[in-house]
Amino acid sequence: MSAKVRLRTGHVQPVWAGHPWVFAQAIDRVDGAPSPGDTVSVVDARGQVLGRGYWSPDSAIPVRILSRDPEEQLESAFLGRRLAEAAQWRKEWLGLPGTDTNGYRLVHAEGDRLAGLIVDVFGDVAAVQLLTLGMKRREADVFAEVARVTGAKTILEVASERTQRLEGFEAKTQVVRGPELSGLRFRERGFEFDFPMSVSQKTGFYFDQRENRARLETLVRGKRVLDAFSYVGTFALAAARGGAAKVTAIDASASAIAAGAMIAQHAGFADKIDFVRADVKRALPEMVQRSEKFDVVIVDPPKLAPTARHLEQGRKAYRRLNSTAIKLLEPGGLLVSCSCSAAMRPGEFLRIVGMAARDAGRDVTLVHLGEQGPDHPVPASFPEGRYLKCAFLRVS
Repeated sequence: MSAKVRLRTGHVQPVWAGHPWVFAQAIDRVDGAPSPGDTVSVVDARGQVLGRGYWSPDSAIPVRILSRDPEEQLESAFLGRRLAEAAQWRKEWLGLPGTDTNGYRLVHAEGDRLAGLIVDVFGDVAAVQLLTLGMKRREADVFAEVARVTGAKTILEVASERTQRLEGFEAKTQVVRGPELSGLRFRERGFEFDFPMSVSQKTGFYFDQRENRARLETLVRGKRVLDAFSYVGTFALAAARGGAAKVTAIDASASAIAAGAMIAQHAGFADKIDFVRADVKRALPEMVQRSEKFDVVIVDPPKLAPTARHLEQGRKAYRRLNSTAIKLLEPGGLLVSCSCSAAMRPGEFLRIVGMAARDAGRDVTLVHLGEQGPDHPVPASFPEGRYLKCAFLRVS
């Protein structure tokens, strides 16, 4: 019989309503002596089971709910079943993988009822990230089931140093099944991506922006476009195919810029996109000083507020960045401003962009607010999972 994690009175309702995280401060006591990674039942003060998950005693989130079934065994068969459900849903509802797109997120942790697990697919490669001690303890089963469900020839484990430190285990980025990798090759919306592992980010690529890139593509015909923090030029490629008159892509990474130029050349857009290696935080103010102007400016920076304790510095950084970006826009132009900082909620982010506009002597009107794509689902009662904001704003 599994140990029971009993919640304090007043901390039950969020978990009962569907929030998948049990915070340390919500726990009254633990009945039994679970080992790290063991399956435990989460119960209310009366002993009613609210869900089951893996025990991570040293984490700020000691349990992440994986199942609401009080009898469910959270081992190999369970993992295989949930992975198959995630794959089937994406195939049936999203057409993933398909002819034009074979790079996508297969498992998005809590959104696929597999908290602690991320799986991205890149053609015949699957990248796996284990984010909890319980998932790490079952890594052999996870790798085997991912290979079975996806048919991937290579399984790559991707380390997350911050998460590992918090959860108390070690991992390194390495191939765990199949032939070694020199790079990632996949298709997204008809574009052929091919770049070395040294260029990969997060679990490999920013699949979460797919729908936002598609939206941008419909808006830029005949426009001058600036893609700041361009990485390998994903927004820039969309703009070029959408008929933009000229696209400038800026990133600090020489390898990302080089990879982007090669991808653009393969796609037939080498003459449409100028790839520039530069520090965006310096390059944009210099462009303002030179009175350069664009019709569309995209700013998609890395996390500027990684956690709640970084929020104040993040607010200042987002405000400064967006104010500079807005100064580069022609009146009536379009700002596409992104934030992947989960700690910053959408309302606060939009307020900061609004303040940035006033700093620049402009006004902004929200046209559309995009989030992460549908292959990155989020439980309805889990606002922390809605991390990506992609605001399309008219500047006047």
